[in-house]
Amino acid sequence: MNKNYFHIVLLSCLLWSFQSSAQQTYSFVNPKQLTRLLFVIDGSQSMMNAWDRSSRMEEAKRILNAIADSLSVLPNVEVGLRVYGHQYDQSQNNCRDTKLEVPVGKNNLKFIKKKLELIKPKGITPIALTLEKCGLDFPPGTARNVIVLITDGVESCGGDPCEIAKQLQQKGVIIKPFVIGLGVPEGIVEGLECIGQFKNVADAKSFEQLMGNIISSVLSQTTAEVDLLDLSKNPTETNVGMTFYDSQNMLVKYVVYHQMNARGNPDTLHLDPVGLYNLDVHTLPPVELNDIKVAPNSHTKIPLDAAQGTLRLGTPGKVPIKCVVRKSGGLNTINVQPFNTAERYRCGLYDLEILTLPRLYFKNIEIKQTQTNSIQIPAPGTLAVERNGEGFGGIFYLKDKVWVKLYEFKYKVFNETIALQPGNYRIIYRSRSNRKMRQSIQKEVLIKSNQVVNITL
Repeated sequence: MNKNYFHIVLLSCLLWSFQSSAQQTYSFVNPKQLTRLLFVIDGSQSMMNAWDRSSRMEEAKRILNAIADSLSVLPNVEVGLRVYGHQYDQSQNNCRDTKLEVPVGKNNLKFIKKKLELIKPKGITPIALTLEKCGLDFPPGTARNVIVLITDGVESCGGDPCEIAKQLQQKGVIIKPFVIGLGVPEGIVEGLECIGQFKNVADAKSFEQLMGNIISSVLSQTTAEVDLLDLSKNPTETNVGMTFYDSQNMLVKYVVYHQMNARGNPDTLHLDPVGLYNLDVHTLPPVELNDIKVAPNSHTKIPLDAAQGTLRLGTPGKVPIKCVVRKSGGLNTINVQPFNTAERYRCGLYDLEILTLPRLYFKNIEIKQTQTNSIQIPAPGTLAVERNGEGFGGIFYLKDKVWVKLYEFKYKVFNETIALQPGNYRIIYRSRSNRKMRQSIQKEVLIKSNQVVNITL
């Protein structure tokens, strides 16, 4: 692989992006978003070790020079260079040896090439400190900040590069770093895998190919579609909210509402191919899919089972009533749906708790694909209670042959209006002025739909 290879790879990315943009309209992602690449090079003494035709450092320089030539022709790309372990001799054990040699910016690739010529491996590997400094290397403003770390060893200064990388990603400073190990021994690979997307290469040829793939991945324009499948595994479901998260730090990346295009197929999205995604599809209940990988320079289909039907709740009354919806046998609330509305749910069985007085319960209500299940309840009636003073009492109803208290009168409220489901009720009441329990009064009440019963206590 030579310099021309990188030109071919990167120009192919641009052509593919142009063709895709001409065919589709992406409403929530800007394909022209600025990308900032910070190359971080290990300049420690071990990079002088022989590797194929020369040393690890010389091979890294050669390949970075080829990349620099190729990147120079691309718009919307800024590049910088940080090196560590190259200023002080290994014997000095300097754990502060890291330097931003070329700040991230435009038209600076020639400076990167000049700096690469001057670097001579000398020292040790303060990777954690270097990553911490990288977080300050990117200029302010909206951009995709990408670190490509090239090393042949692990942290030698007692720092925790994994934790630093995690913090930078959680703050949204950087995308998950690319980490390239140059012949890293198997026993110390674990110390690098936690930093980011790690690949260990055995020779210069593999290194060259991997660098080309990484740059292609970073700069590619990638499309995807979310296929919301019905029970026949056809992508017919739509008009549902979706949230894409960065799977590493759970920061929100994209929020959209699913739709079909003019041809009746799921609409195309433009997703950043760097990193993995977690996806929440906001059906009732929601559908989740984790660690989604979208392939660079290709179209990725993301299928999820999301067959839905409709639950319609109705009552002829005007009193506002709500219904708690749970999965059959479950305890967690999926939704609180007002009456005289219709909402879509994923196919399955549900339990309904209707917040009337008394509460009504419906078990194992089935929602079928594309069908509507209608639940009707009678309109409530009204009990208007008037009292002449303070007192104690409430409304009771017969449940399973036992009288159960349904409502407690408010101690200092003398006029109360209560909506009750049709049925027989009992009122038990004692005025505060009556000091004997036998002075409690009892009244039977029949409530009918849309009728008012007035009681004076």
